[in-house]
Order: sequence, then C-alpha cells, then structure tokens
Amino acid sequence: MTIEEIAIVVPSRNEARLLPRALVALEESMRWLALKFPDVRVSLTVVLDSSTDTSASILADHPNTRVKSIGVGRVGAARNTGITAAMSTSRFPPSRLWIANTDADSAVPPHWLERQYALAVAGSDVVVGTVEPFRVDLSEPRLAHWHAQHQLREGHSYVHGANLGFRADVFTSLGGFADIGLHEDRAFVTEAHACEYSIVATDSCRVRTAGRLQGRVEGGFAGFLAKLDISGDPDTQALRADREQHAGSKTHTAGSRLPRS
Repeated sequence: MTIEEIAIVVPSRNEARLLPRALVALEESMRWLALKFPDVRVSLTVVLDSSTDTSASILADHPNTRVKSIGVGRVGAARNTGITAAMSTSRFPPSRLWIANTDADSAVPPHWLERQYALAVAGSDVVVGTVEPFRVDLSEPRLAHWHAQHQLREGHSYVHGANLGFRADVFTSLGGFADIGLHEDRAFVTEAHACEYSIVATDSCRVRTAGRLQGRVEGGFAGFLAKLDISGDPDTQALRADREQHAGSKTHTAGSRLPRS
C-alpha cells in the first residue's frame, strides 16, 4: 500500500492547559517521520469545538497548524470537520492519505507517526492503538488499579480516539464518524469491522493521555478513572464527596472495546 500523506487531526475543547504539551509531542513525531521518510507529506489540523479559553491564541504560535472552529460540542462532528478539511487540501487521492487521530489532552510518542505509517504501508486499513494515563496525574493506587484492568499488548481489545488511524478512503466509505459526543471511536471501528476492513490493534505506539478525574463529557475516559474505587485513596474520598453533590447516571468505560467475530 502506498501512503503519500498523513493528516493528523485533533479535536479540542477548552484544552488550553494541555494543548501545548500535545502540540510539542506531535511536532516531535512529525520531525521524527520527516527524518525517516522525508517524501511523506504531513499536515496537522486542530478543531476547536466550543472552546472559550485561550486555545486559539496558543495555536496562533503554530502557523503551520490548520485551525478550524466549530460550536457543536460533539467529538464525532469535530473529528469529521478536521478530516474533511485535511482531505480537501490534500494533493493525493483518499487511498494514499492516512488519517492519524489523537486528542488535545494527550501526548503521542516520537515514533507514533512512523509506526502508523509502517502499519498502513503493510496493508492495515485501520490501526487501533493503546493509551496510558500520565503517571503524574494519578495516585499510585489508582494507577495500579487501572493497569490491573488493562492488558497493554499487541492484539489488545480497546478503542481510543486518542490513538486511532485509518486511510481516508476507509473514512469516506464508512461515512465518517457518527455525529455523537461519546464513543464515536468505537462506532467507527465497529463499522469498519463489519465491513471486513483490516484492523490492527497494537501497543507499539502507545499514547499517554491525561489522567484527570473529571472530563469534558460524562462516561468518557476520565469518568472511568474517577470510578476506580480505591479504598483509602485521597482522590477517592474527594470524588465521593463530589458524587454526592452531582449524583446521576453515568456509563463506565475504560476505552471502548474492539468488536470480536
């Protein structure tokens, strides 16, 4: 399979505090790829969705980054907006354009793009990578509990929008991400699986992501971390108090699961 361009797409909502870290990591990964594969074109698009903080000002210092602003408040729509913008300016057909997705609260490793590129060239239609919370964001008991519930390995069973890649023609064929605010990544991979695309689940390009306990939407990664019940953990005690004030129905998820045949 020939891939001539990689388009990185990052949805972001009020991530001014974490966005600089994400941009530094992405730019390092872009430099890494350029050293190894100088003929592969790379673009970076950040979609500010309902952002009211200083994210736009931060991005102004990154003139090579394409910025799109929307106000829908749904990550599925934000990803679609960024991908559509990247495809519209690509000089290559969708079959030669790879879409690399991550999130603004995450940091990719330097070899992230190189690894996605290698898997795409080898014939993967979709690459599903692992994520791991930043160690400094969680207490030791909570981090240990998280690892006890995850198997970070090749052939893993998780789906994370923070570490997801696919060719643009696959995106077009599937009609893009569902226009929803949560689990758009799982819905996309489920559909790709149903259409018998080649899906590789790998831990070889693990992305670190924020370990905060209160996320932008209910039921997401932060919600799962928050509900890890660690007896005696100071975070747990604080969260219990918070839950008493904000009681309601939430969905637990450690990251969506890959569909199985």
